[in-house]
Amino acid sequence: MKKILSFIKGLLISVWVLLAVVSTICLISYNDFMVSEIGNHSIFIIDNDRLEPDFKENDLVIIKKVTEGNYEVGEKAFFYLDNPQDKVFINYGEITNITEEDHAEDSYYFGKDVVSHSKMIGKANGAVVYHGFGLVLSIFESRWGFMFLVIFPTIFAIVYEVYSIIEEARKNSDEEE
Repeated sequence: MKKILSFIKGLLISVWVLLAVVSTICLISYNDFMVSEIGNHSIFIIDNDRLEPDFKENDLVIIKKVTEGNYEVGEKAFFYLDNPQDKVFINYGEITNITEEDHAEDSYYFGKDVVSHSKMIGKANGAVVYHGFGLVLSIFESRWGFMFLVIFPTIFAIVYEVYSIIEEARKNSDEEE
């Protein structure tokens, strides 16, 4: 029974460490639009139902960035879109037209929306989607979630280890006397 409990404890600690490391890497890798960019991949969470039925709320999406000139009319892609309240959000749509301007970025048309290449995230057909995992990552990346699920347990573990070392040193010094 002790071995089973020890195994479960080790498994829980390993999962916690993995989630803490992944969420920390995602937070450190935020771009200007609050989306994690690791290498040439963007990792983001679908946080509303605007992109349904193709993508559902709380889906975790990983997309590889596509270089300029590699999009085609008719492809579906993710992009950053400004709205009148000076907020930027992720949108998804089909490219209806592409204009290539001399000495400037390509412009991509999604119906009435026009997007420069710097605001393109990547092609939707190359997206890797993990259904429901976005909720877990969003909790770990939130201010309070990160504090209570990562920072406080880490501080507790460090203090406990320091306390254990001090207690062991006291025992050894008492045995020597």
